[in-house]
Amino acid sequence: MSRKGGCGLPLRPCALSSVGVATLVLRPHAAGVTAKHRADFFRGVQRHSQIKLRALERYLPPWSAKVGSPQDVQRVWVVDGFAGPGAYESGEAGSPRIVLEHAEAAVQLGRSYLVSAFFVEKQQKSFRRLREECNRHPQVQAVCAQADFWSQTDRVVEFVGDDPALVFVDPFGLADLKFEPLAELCTRLRNVDLIVNFASPAAKRLEKGYEALVSSAVGGPGWKADTLTQTFCERLAKKCRFLRPAVLPVTTSIGGRRRKYDLILASRHPDAYILWNDEIASSDRTILDGDDREPRQELLDDAKILLRSTVQTEPFTRDELIERICIRECGSFHTRVLRAAVKAMVHDGEWRRDEGNVGTAHMWVGTARMW
Repeated sequence: MSRKGGCGLPLRPCALSSVGVATLVLRPHAAGVTAKHRADFFRGVQRHSQIKLRALERYLPPWSAKVGSPQDVQRVWVVDGFAGPGAYESGEAGSPRIVLEHAEAAVQLGRSYLVSAFFVEKQQKSFRRLREECNRHPQVQAVCAQADFWSQTDRVVEFVGDDPALVFVDPFGLADLKFEPLAELCTRLRNVDLIVNFASPAAKRLEKGYEALVSSAVGGPGWKADTLTQTFCERLAKKCRFLRPAVLPVTTSIGGRRRKYDLILASRHPDAYILWNDEIASSDRTILDGDDREPRQELLDDAKILLRSTVQTEPFTRDELIERICIRECGSFHTRVLRAAVKAMVHDGEWRRDEGNVGTAHMWVGTARMW
């Protein structure tokens, strides 16, 4: 059966069981930024771009292994809504190459599932390079659409169906981000994780004269520039039935205070946040050292401070506490460090272990917070 786009052009190949690159070409929409800015961006990867790409690269293997493990799952999808050319002119991999290499590795490793990709890029020059990149990975089934991403949400749902999907939304600023079609897409996908590059600092310069643009990005009026990310996350969670999204602030320089954007993960399952947190934390080589992989004492001490500030007055399980930290303090500590810190606090008598069980999880109560 031939698949057709909004302009009536057929997609080839059309069978999902086949391997190859399907192409859909639509009339490009006006760019949210200038063509020169886009061209300069893809000449070489900058530090803030390295972070989001590294996060995607690290998250893909554990995510696909997790969602692809059920026997009835034969395919998982990665949807890249603002794909770009696939790689930077300097040679570093962009998000499409990262996805394609991961998908190719899944085939070579004999995984029980296939990793397929749906790439969208509206700029003609970047799209040509994207197609060339996909053609270099013939083992991977990839759909490439030259179009505005928000015009492709129906087609994404058509291809993905009930398969697990990771949607990667990396627009050029707030101008290209549209809350309503994004929320509708995530609502229609049954099993979806979402990663968004959210350019919250842009709201400061857009709040006067461009309020409608920001409102379109965050789901309506009633926002403030200083709390824009919080508003976006709250509305996204409510509309799409996500758990509270995890936010990773990204700055322009190491240790810098100038925020470039917020990298947001949203999911309906707590395991996604734990995987995301641990991959973010593991990218920092100072987290663990030594052959025994034991956390250093100063790291444990820092983790204890965070644990103390996170507990509530009511009893709690260790896993509940760790999940809360993975969402609210994304990437601060690997869960191995947090579990070791909890164990140390119980051993030292700072927290008490309640032998009453809730399911398989023990209750942990801070002695300073007991009734």
